[in-house]
Amino acid sequence: MRPIRRSCPSRMLAVAVVTAVTMVGYAGVAAAEVNPPAPGGAAGPVATPALPPGLPQGIEELAPYTGQVSCDPVDKPGATALAKLLVATYPGTTTGISRACATDTSEHYEGRAIDWMVSIRKPAEAAQAQAVIDWLFAADAQGRRFANARRLGVMYLIWNDRIWGSYASDSGWRPYSSCATRPDPASDTACHRNHIHISLSWAGATARTSFWSGQVAAADYGPCRPADLNWAPAYSVANPRPCPRYPSVPAPSNAPAAVAALVRYSGITLGSGSAGAAVSAVQAALGEQTDGRYGPGTVSAVSAFRAGHGLTAGSTVDAATWRALLVDADTLVKSGRTAGRPASPTASPGSPTPSSTGAAGGSTGGLAGVPPTVLRYGSRGAAVVALQKALRVNPASGWFGPTTQATVTSFQKAHRLPATGVVDAATWAAVAAG
Repeated sequence: MRPIRRSCPSRMLAVAVVTAVTMVGYAGVAAAEVNPPAPGGAAGPVATPALPPGLPQGIEELAPYTGQVSCDPVDKPGATALAKLLVATYPGTTTGISRACATDTSEHYEGRAIDWMVSIRKPAEAAQAQAVIDWLFAADAQGRRFANARRLGVMYLIWNDRIWGSYASDSGWRPYSSCATRPDPASDTACHRNHIHISLSWAGATARTSFWSGQVAAADYGPCRPADLNWAPAYSVANPRPCPRYPSVPAPSNAPAAVAALVRYSGITLGSGSAGAAVSAVQAALGEQTDGRYGPGTVSAVSAFRAGHGLTAGSTVDAATWRALLVDADTLVKSGRTAGRPASPTASPGSPTPSSTGAAGGSTGGLAGVPPTVLRYGSRGAAVVALQKALRVNPASGWFGPTTQATVTSFQKAHRLPATGVVDAATWAAVAAG
């Protein structure tokens, strides 16, 4: 389900949904009929999708290539509308759109690619597939080729061992991968013999092209990936300019697996309801349970992390949050430590223990009875819980992770102490003084 290139979590799309006028009764509108050659002995006319009323005189240019750069597996309105149109025109067929993001590249991971399940090995379905392709490629009354593909924002098709791209339309159908040498049925899915893959431009995916809106849409290049992160943010607004291209961001050669995962997924927009490996990478960095589900605990941890790092209030992992996470990860790698909850629940061996009276003398107030052991990143235990409660770190997990370190650093700056992020005697005294 991808073109020949690389082997593809809020975040709701900030575009208008398809209007009621747009979607008027495709299931009840009589389809036009054509009579293409009927492969495999199939006979009779084959329906094609009906055109909506009120198409403008103008028409879109052929869609430029805008490959997947973000992870936002939510069915986009234009993809949903086209899928419904195909199923309404050809009852009994099915479609699929979004998929959970993976390490390859596919517009399915942005909710703007459709797999329409028809098989080249079934004559009736093969005839339906050919009818749709002919309908997409046909010239309109003004002689403009690929008229319906242009009005729908079709970017490329893959079908029966071949690929066609709007961005290379003069080249026609080209061989797809090594499929010509793999005629066996076991390769039917990989070679797109049992479905047509339809990738849409961003204008088509957001239902802003003339087929749906009645207005000619300009080219939309979608979200752009920043140079320092590996993924672009989720689509939010139209982008009229091509995106710059950057090499992938590698993890440090000595980075542990948790840090390497954080770098690999950096930039993906994540929020309540997200799931998958990117969520697990963030959870590991925050010392949370790595269940891959962006539930209430992760929402709370991300909110605290953002607050502790001076970011705007919120519970979404956006570009700014990723950068803060990566700075923390880089600090850990350079110090020889690793992210995540440590196996040892104590402070570093040999750490000095400041006097329980503190610099100001007397007891430590709300921290009375808690030995003021030197605490730093990775420490765990009752002293960490007491510190977190005193500094209002939520949740008070008993683990001195990135959020606690950031909160301590901010506290030290506010009290004109060395901003080390390490809780020493002077910091304990300042916390106790309140």
